[in-house]
Amino acid sequence: MNKVLVKYRGNLEALTGIREETLEASDIKGLLISLRKSHGIEAEKTARTMLIALNGESIQFLKQYKTALREGDTVSFFPLCAGG
Repeated sequence: MNKVLVKYRGNLEALTGIREETLEASDIKGLLISLRKSHGIEAEKTARTMLIALNGESIQFLKQYKTALREGDTVSFFPLCAGG
């Protein structure tokens, strides 16, 4: 398990009551499980609907939920936006 900095924005920040914290996980899927254990199922569900970035890069361009985490990484959760 690796310690990673996790940053919350939008609804996830409101649900957790914090802007950031350190959690332990080996990949994004494990991080979501840690999030559920720390803040409840609603926080995990909300997180899964957000843009998830590892060190500033969307996990959609990596291995999605299987993206490995390393000690000291930063994972950020951003609300999805749409516009024209």
